[in-house]
Order: sequence, then C-alpha cells, then structure tokens
Amino acid sequence: MSNLKNIWKKMRLYLILVMVPAFIISFFVYEQERENITEKHRQTATLMLNIHRNQINYLIGETEARLSAMATALNHPVNDKHIKHILTETYKKEPRFSALYLLNKNGEVMVSTLPAKEKQPLPYKSILQKAESSKKSVITDDTDNMMNNRELSILTPVFSPEGHATNFLLASIRIDYLKNIMNVLSPELSIKILNQKDQIVFTAGHTPPEKETEETVDAFLDQIDWKLEVYPEPVQLDELVHGLLLSFLSIFILLNILFVLLQYVLLKRRTKQERAQNEAQKLELIGTLAASTAHEIRNPLTGISGFIQLLQKKYKSEEDQMYFSVIDQEIKRINQIVSEFLVLGKPTAEQWKLNSMSEMIDEIMPIIHSEANLYNVEVSFQDQAVNPAYVFCKKDHIKQVVLNVAKNSLESMKNGGKLLINIEHDEKAAEIVVKDNGEGIPKEMIEKIFQPFVTSKEKGTGLGLVVCKRIISMYGGTIQIDSERHKGTTVTITLPISNEQQD
Repeated sequence: MSNLKNIWKKMRLYLILVMVPAFIISFFVYEQERENITEKHRQTATLMLNIHRNQINYLIGETEARLSAMATALNHPVNDKHIKHILTETYKKEPRFSALYLLNKNGEVMVSTLPAKEKQPLPYKSILQKAESSKKSVITDDTDNMMNNRELSILTPVFSPEGHATNFLLASIRIDYLKNIMNVLSPELSIKILNQKDQIVFTAGHTPPEKETEETVDAFLDQIDWKLEVYPEPVQLDELVHGLLLSFLSIFILLNILFVLLQYVLLKRRTKQERAQNEAQKLELIGTLAASTAHEIRNPLTGISGFIQLLQKKYKSEEDQMYFSVIDQEIKRINQIVSEFLVLGKPTAEQWKLNSMSEMIDEIMPIIHSEANLYNVEVSFQDQAVNPAYVFCKKDHIKQVVLNVAKNSLESMKNGGKLLINIEHDEKAAEIVVKDNGEGIPKEMIEKIFQPFVTSKEKGTGLGLVVCKRIISMYGGTIQIDSERHKGTTVTITLPISNEQQD
C-alpha cells in the first residue's frame, strides 16, 4: 500500500511538473508557429500579388504602346487591305489578343481579324468620345456585348495629318490569357480580379474559400480600375507538425531533465535530512548515556582520588610517587572525558550572562602561550574589532571551545609553527578565527570531523570537536573548518552578538 502510494505520488508530481507544462508550452509554441507560418504565407501572397500586378500593368502598357505606334504609322487615307495585313500578322504573333479591329469614327467595324466583320457601332459612344477628346488610349472591360465581358479592350484613336480623329484601333485581350499566366505563376494561391463595381471579373488559382475568414492582400492596377485580391495559402497540418514535433520533443526532453534534476535535489536533500536526523539521534543517544553514567562514574572516582592522595602521603618512595603520579593523571583524564560527556548530555539550566569576546580570549591566552612553548609554536592574538563585541553565554563554555581548538592546532605543529587567533565582528555576528600552519586534516576526515569518536590522535576520544559544536550550536552560532594537507587549518567560530550594553 505504501509503495503504491509513493508511485502515485511520483506520477502526480511527473504530471504536474512535466506533462502539464509541456502541453501548456507546446500550445503557446503552436500558436506562435501558426502565426509565423501565416505571416510567411502572407508575405508570399504579397510577393505574388506584386508580380501579377506588374505583369498585367506591363501587358496593358505594352499593348497600349503598340497600338499607339500602329496608329501613328497608318497612312491616310487608310488602306483597308494594308491595315488588314498588319492586324492579322500582329494577331498571329500575339496569343494575348482575342481580336484586333479598325473602327471608323462612328464606331463601325471596318477591318477585323475575326472571320467576319460586323459593321455594328459600339453601344457606348462615351468611350469613343473620351478617346477622341483626350487623344489617348482608353482601356475598358465593358466595351460591347459581343465580347461578353471576357475581354479587356484598349481603344486608341487614329489621327489625320490635320489632327482630327478619323479612325480607332481596338485590341481585345483575352481574360483567359491573363488567367493562365496567374495559374502558371501561383497555382497554390486563390486570386480574384474585381472591377470598379466590386464585381468579379475572373478568378485564378485555387477556388476562393466560401467563408472569407482569411485576410486578403490587395492592390489596384495602374491603367484600369481593377483590384487584385490574393488569399494567402492556408496553414497546412503537415507544416505545423513538422515545426511542432521538434519543439515538443525538445521541450519534453528538457522538462524531463529538469524533473530528474529536481528528483536528484530532493533525494539529496532528503538524504541530508536523514543523515542529520541520524546524527542528532546518535548525539541524543550519547547524551542520554552520558547523563545517566557520568555522575555514577564520578562518585567512585572521587573515592579513588581521595585514597590515592592518602597513599601518596604514606608511601614516600620515588617509585611509589611515580606510580601515584600516573594514576593521578589517568584520573584527571577520566574526569575530562566525563566532563565532555556531561556537555553532550541535555543542557542544564544555566544562567547566561553578557560577556565581552575579547576579555574571554584574553583570560585564556596565558594558558595557550604556556602550551605553545611546549611545541615551540609562536602565538599571536589580534583583535580587529573597533568596539567590543558582547555575546550572551556562559564564559567557561566559550573558553573551553577556544582552548580545545587551539590545543588541536598546537598538536598538529609538532615541529613548531605559527598560531594566529583573530577576532572581528559586524552588527550581527562575531567571529573567532583560529589559524595554524600545521599538518592539516585529510579531506576524507573533514566530512566526518564533527561525528562522535572520529579522531586522528592515538589517545584522542573523538569527542572534543563534537563538544565544541554542541556548545556553539547551543548559543545559535556555527563552527566551520577549512584545511589543506601539509599547509594548515583554519577554524572559524561565529556567534550572534547582542546590541545590549553591559551593566
């Protein structure tokens, strides 16, 4: 049941941290990709729109120029047979034309490339009048019923040497020709040509969508009131899939990597917590054992110490005194171990006082100097604090910690060296730095240095640093050790300071 619950918990965490974000991010990527493809299609449609517009403008302009050149070259009076030959040859060479005509002043067909010419006047006299009055070509898509609105007509006046309009050249351009050009250039696009009345002249490419939801790009022709509308190509599923698949896989893999890293961090954190709990339980067990046995050890030890003192007075020989001295040293050692046991136990109700950090260190400096002389070590003490730093503590505890750390430093410099004790502080904390240039501590031991019974000394108990850490932690401080083999060790003790003034 517990395993099933853990599996469900991991699955839920995986869904929350990987799957849900993956789909949310993919949705935004999908929208962005869709917008990008739509914009790309719109740019393509705009490019093709300009190409078609320029193509039709060029075709109309080139036809208009040709008709103007032909009108200028005609001799008067106009020879029907000669103009018939010119129009026929032009018609055969140019597939754009559905027909070419020569009209008289009344609009009647005089010459035509069609098999039979129809002498029927144009119904729209305004077109002839406009061409005659402007003396320019007139372009229209609504010239007569004969063309059934499937042609684009260009009407050019022919002037006599006196400057009077005598005839008109009429060229009909096939709409299918324009349509075929568009179909060849852009078969994938939907194109509409609208006249000035917004009526569809013709369409090209794909069939325009029934529901015109897509935005079109449009442009007007230069010589005629036609508007070109181009529908950008719709976004295809395969385009989206191709772009989204790689993005989704990248997002999914990245989120899985982050999930694995998170699991690793959580596992490491849980392992660290479990290790800390184990250490705390170990210390608690040792403390309980110490509290229950320390006093029982001291009671018989006091009696033994008293009897040894009586025996020292009774037996005065040098050999006996030497034995008594060894016994006395071992009794003191037992007392020291018992004292350390008591510190490891549950803290007793003691009254803390406001003590000056520099004064506490000053009081123990003579002891440190005395020990340093035995090891031929040079000791220096520096107080870099401008104002005294005060901490709430029991003075003997801080002395015990500094003495213990200093003694370890001295013992690591068997062939002499330098020991530096430095005090500095800011508004929140005071630091005691004990630095030596001794043998240093191996890296594998630093990780376990604060565990009980871990020591590199032959006669060490492995409780000294454990006691130091317990004391400093009791006052809300920290103790940190940095060491490099054969170069020395630096111990930094940090304690919170009080802003209250000493009485």
